[in-house]
Amino acid sequence: MSEKYLLSSVKNAMKILRLYSPKQKELGIMEISRKLNIPKSSAHRLVSLLVKEGFLSKNPRTNKYRLGLSILTLGGVIFSHHELYKEALPIVRKLVDTLNESAHICLLEEEQVVYLFRIESSQPDRLLTYIGRKNPIHCTSEGLCILAYQSKKTIDKVLSKNLYAYTPYTITDPDLLKNKLKKIKKQGFAISKDDFFVGYVGIAAPIRDYTGKVVSSLSMVGSTSRITEERYPIFIENITKAAQKISEHLGYVKINA
Repeated sequence: MSEKYLLSSVKNAMKILRLYSPKQKELGIMEISRKLNIPKSSAHRLVSLLVKEGFLSKNPRTNKYRLGLSILTLGGVIFSHHELYKEALPIVRKLVDTLNESAHICLLEEEQVVYLFRIESSQPDRLLTYIGRKNPIHCTSEGLCILAYQSKKTIDKVLSKNLYAYTPYTITDPDLLKNKLKKIKKQGFAISKDDFFVGYVGIAAPIRDYTGKVVSSLSMVGSTSRITEERYPIFIENITKAAQKISEHLGYVKINA
């Protein structure tokens, strides 16, 4: 193949990936061919390659193509434990069925929290938390829950940035946030109410890998009209137990003193 042909193929493959958005989740071969103004055979060949590499996947019900989980690696997310997290998804589904609120497994990437998995509840409201989305650490329970267990150097780096106040209740003072992180680490869970969205509360628990290091978090986010303070204890109990089970899937063994 000529260099010109290869470069053209790479450009068109990237253009295919750019066609997808939260509003455009699936595309057929004909749609891709039409949108990029390329032959159907070329579109099919490029899509087949992207499927093979995991950047696209085929929906067997619609015969259309959607983004594959490998697309997350383009953002620099370390994805080596993906299959282990995938095996733990039944635990998250059971949690959602029990409490009827959306749940997420999240990772840290630089100074943001990234949503690796999301399972929705039957509740009508929908927050902007989809797979691959990045949100701030300092005002989300899922971000703070991971940050609380990181090194002092990492904490200082995150809190040294200009922290934006998303609501009137967002804590942006580094000293106050450090105190909050100490409390989270001591109690083993994080609660963030009205900090990112007014009228919503997030409750998160840490997930550990086989070394005992906190590498991610399990969180549930819902309206404060449903997740009231009186219900916090039942959410904390269920979320922390589910996070512990996921940690066990990652090889973590808790040693009792």
